[in-house]
Amino acid sequence: MAVFRVEKTKDYTVMANHHLRNTLLSLKAKGLLSLMLSLPENWDYTTKGLSCICKDGIDSINATVKELEEQGYVVRRRIRNEKGQLTSIEYTILEQPQHLDTRESQPKRENPILDKPTLDNPTLGYPVLEKPKLGEPILVKPHQLNTNTSRTNLLNPDLLNIDVSNPNQSIPYPIKDSPQKLIGYDEIGCENAQEVKELVLENLEYECIRERYKDDRLDEIVDLMVETLCSTKPIINIAGEEYPAQLVKEKLLRINSMHIEYVFHCLDKNTTYIRNIRRYLLATLFNAPSTIDHYYSALVNHDFGGRP
Repeated sequence: MAVFRVEKTKDYTVMANHHLRNTLLSLKAKGLLSLMLSLPENWDYTTKGLSCICKDGIDSINATVKELEEQGYVVRRRIRNEKGQLTSIEYTILEQPQHLDTRESQPKRENPILDKPTLDNPTLGYPVLEKPKLGEPILVKPHQLNTNTSRTNLLNPDLLNIDVSNPNQSIPYPIKDSPQKLIGYDEIGCENAQEVKELVLENLEYECIRERYKDDRLDEIVDLMVETLCSTKPIINIAGEEYPAQLVKEKLLRINSMHIEYVFHCLDKNTTYIRNIRRYLLATLFNAPSTIDHYYSALVNHDFGGRP
């Protein structure tokens, strides 16, 4: 096959062939990485910035960037300002993947701490002192449990009600040993409510869609999503149905700018009176990732009468 090349005097890019020869990368990933390598270092390497010079949408570019990130060609890191708040995302583009040896560096830092005998003694001592107290009622014979009244003051009052003839009865443990209850935003990997809000704004491409929706409805939706993601309830009610909080939060984290447009479109088309707008918005956001494609397909079929 003949290949016609031009003389490279300007407007050309020199890059390694590593990603072009990598069979683990899709064609879209190879093309996007080549495009990113051809851009200057001060370019806006965000999904919104890349979508301005690509035909693909934000969702398609975001999926491709994640593929490059998994293969080690792209590294994304959140930057904090002087107040410790998360701001923008710093992109590092690599011609050849470099996997950081974080697993090897961590043991080197922890070994000097683990070798100290002062930290080992307390952890080994507590189980030895607690086991005799919990095991004492079980080792006593059944006919001695209720007759030995001189030992009642030494036993835990909660353990005196145990029926030793029932082997399936559980032994009550002190409440202080139960694990500490997690805060709502701990389940999604955030440290505080501000990080949750910044994550929501990033997923929604807030600065981009803010230009189209200048009213307060967009901010109200953001507040509703942040409040739901920070909820500590194990069960969240959606349109009268109870769902696990983890499922609700996972679907809310999938919301992007296209889903917000879909929600506003549903609000504008709705002609019935909504008594509880908060519950209606939460139900629409929860169902948006599952119904958006079917909704627009139904509109197309209605407009064209089912014709291809």
